[in-house]
Amino acid sequence: MLQIDSSIILVFAIIWILVLVLTKTVFNPIRRIMRDREDGIASDREAGVQAELAYEDSLRKFEDEIKQARAAAYAIQDSLEKEALKEKERMFSEVSQECRAQVDEARQELQKQVRDLKSDLKKESDWMAEKIEEKLLS
Repeated sequence: MLQIDSSIILVFAIIWILVLVLTKTVFNPIRRIMRDREDGIASDREAGVQAELAYEDSLRKFEDEIKQARAAAYAIQDSLEKEALKEKERMFSEVSQECRAQVDEARQELQKQVRDLKSDLKKESDWMAEKIEEKLLS
């Protein structure tokens, strides 16, 4: 059977003193270092999460700005195309008017020439008719 004597109490007291000394000198500093390390890791993780959120926000803003710039570019391109079509129609209209004016001028010139030729032809036919009449009567 086990017998309890005074040496057990002394061993028990020494072990408790050893535990207290080791706790103060070894375990507590290690726990403090581990707690500081865990706190540092947690703050680094939080900073990483915040940085990722900031990156995603910046990326979203950048993509929105790109979309707006593209929309603006497409709007400018559309307006320039419309302006070009209007200018083309205006130029076509001017060229058409010039051509009509030239055609009208040419038509008037031809009509004048036809009248002149008709009057010349009438004079010649009258002259020829007189000559034929003279020859027939002479």
